[in-house]
Amino acid sequence: MGFFMNASLQKKIIFLMLLLYVPLPLLGQFWYEKSYKAIKENAIGSSYQLVNQVNDHLDTYFKEIQRLMYPVLVNDLTSDFLNGRMADSFERFRLSEQVERKLLNPLMTNREDIHGVSLVSGKGIAVSTSSFMSAERRFAIYDKRMKDIGKFVIMGLEHEEEGPTFLTMAIKFSSLNYGDEDRGMLIVDLKLDEVINITQNVRIGKTGYIWIADPEQKTAYHPSGYGAETSIPEHYLMEMGDQRRGTFTMPTDEGNKLVVFFRSDSTGLTLFSEVLLDELNSSLLKVSRISTFVSLFLFFLVMVVASAVMYSLSNSLLTLLRLMKRAELGELSARAPENKNAEIGSLYRGFNKMVGEIKRLVEIVHVSELREKELEVKQKEALLHAMQAQINPHFLYNTLEFINSSAIVEGNDKISRMIVSLGDMFRYNVQNPNDRVTLWDEKQHIDAYLSIQAERYESLAYSVELKPELGNRVLSVRSMLQPIVENSFKHGFQKHKIPPNYVRVSVTETADGCLVTVEDGGKGMTDEVLDSYNQLFDMPIKELMEHKPSSENKKSIGLLNVHTRIRLLFGEPYGLFIAASGADGTSIDILLPVKLEHHHDGSKGDGHELPNSSR
Repeated sequence: MGFFMNASLQKKIIFLMLLLYVPLPLLGQFWYEKSYKAIKENAIGSSYQLVNQVNDHLDTYFKEIQRLMYPVLVNDLTSDFLNGRMADSFERFRLSEQVERKLLNPLMTNREDIHGVSLVSGKGIAVSTSSFMSAERRFAIYDKRMKDIGKFVIMGLEHEEEGPTFLTMAIKFSSLNYGDEDRGMLIVDLKLDEVINITQNVRIGKTGYIWIADPEQKTAYHPSGYGAETSIPEHYLMEMGDQRRGTFTMPTDEGNKLVVFFRSDSTGLTLFSEVLLDELNSSLLKVSRISTFVSLFLFFLVMVVASAVMYSLSNSLLTLLRLMKRAELGELSARAPENKNAEIGSLYRGFNKMVGEIKRLVEIVHVSELREKELEVKQKEALLHAMQAQINPHFLYNTLEFINSSAIVEGNDKISRMIVSLGDMFRYNVQNPNDRVTLWDEKQHIDAYLSIQAERYESLAYSVELKPELGNRVLSVRSMLQPIVENSFKHGFQKHKIPPNYVRVSVTETADGCLVTVEDGGKGMTDEVLDSYNQLFDMPIKELMEHKPSSENKKSIGLLNVHTRIRLLFGEPYGLFIAASGADGTSIDILLPVKLEHHHDGSKGDGHELPNSSR
């Protein structure tokens, strides 16, 4: 056992092949002696399976026809036709013409297997693609034979004078719109070509065949050519009795004939297969005699082929093992030959693809690290520029305070209010722009800005709707709202020479954070510009940092700067989104994070953290 476990794969396969094929001649002789007893049973089973397959194909075909006809049953034109309460004969003719043109004729399109379709009302009035007189005649006959409503039934073979023989299926149904009192019948006449094609595709032995009888026990198809005028033989009916399916043998001049019959529950058709037992037995016996010799030949052939395959497989695996060692040592340029086929070729190509993908991922990681370092450098440069831009504001503050005092002395309250608001704005703006602030700080800042604009424009009405409790919990970046509101004045009002009418800032707390909405009544942008802005806002932060606006689109720098600062500080999904813009105004949404308060026993003060920003 230990020798077998430690042996090579090639030796293991050879050993197993010898173990299986040495007893094969003895087993073949035993099988030859015992197989003849099961030949007849196998022949019967095979014939029955073929008949069952033909029946399944026929069932599928008739179900396809039924599905094709169901839309006619529920159509409003069908309901009106069955109702039959037309005012005059012209109205009845017009409705019949519509039913034939809109419902029945389309069913015949590209369906050469359908001979005709007829719709008959409960009063015996018919409309048909073939012969309405034939449909009205058959309606009375079928109505007595059909017991169920809403179920297709195979009615049997029909024959027109100087015309072909066809197979008819029909269904009785009620109007959906007018109730059960308005009933009708849909009659479908099928050519026998499709049924014959399905039956002829199956061959049993050399001279065996399959034939079909309709529910009236008339022959629907027989290879010898007789048709509807011929019925099932009496001695067949005696052998069949009330059985749904079965087999029996009939003596003939050529020998005993095996007859298999199957009565379909869904179609009512009876399928027969007839074949001489000697034909089936001779084929099986011939196979049984030569199987032993073929098995011996195959044994030696398999041994030779297996040896060649094992040598090729072993050599290919060793080659792949050497290549994997090279890749393991970092030589990612190692490639396997791609001139192999089948599994070895797929294995080689998979190895090459894997090594190439590893090499690509290593390069991506390297480039990603370089970009992260570049992004870090850009952030530091931005902070340095902000610090360089700050100046000592004491002289400016003192000057503004002197002007404010003079305005108060002179009794000019308007100038005083504007100076106070302007001073508040300067104090807010000179601080580090990258610091976190609360939305309440931004609210006070934008109040100061809008109060100055309100003094300038008497037509301006503004509102900033924010409660201190929520405002102190929402995080923001410094000078976030002012560029957006300035954009409203510059592009919404001044550009179109419109007196400023209103600016509104509202706040709503959502499941994702806090939604700040800035609205104005100026003239907005086009849909193309709006979409281009929102596409920029949807970019990942790395692409956003590398984006350089074109000379025609520099007006987006202010909005893009605010969005970029929010993304850098808080991450996704926080930032800007233009909700609407048109002739009546513009609405811009800003999603900001809300602090999560944590209360700890015995601790001083409150801490906060950002909510999970992933969606």
